[in-house]
Amino acid sequence: MTRAELIELCDRYGIEEDDEVDMNELERIRAEERAELIERIEERQHQTGFYEFQDRIEMYRRER
Repeated sequence: MTRAELIELCDRYGIEEDDEVDMNELERIRAEERAELIERIEERQHQTGFYEFQDRIEMYRRER
């Protein structure tokens, strides 16, 4: 985690400069946020038919 990312996380969660910071907790929060973002993106891709399109392209490649 870069210093800029740490500052951004502290700002987002209202952590003051004088507060004690548990880096493991911040990293866990960051990982959870990333997992939620990935889940939302995958759901959107599923809803729009993107995965179906990828499967069809792969099927055409295998037929060659």
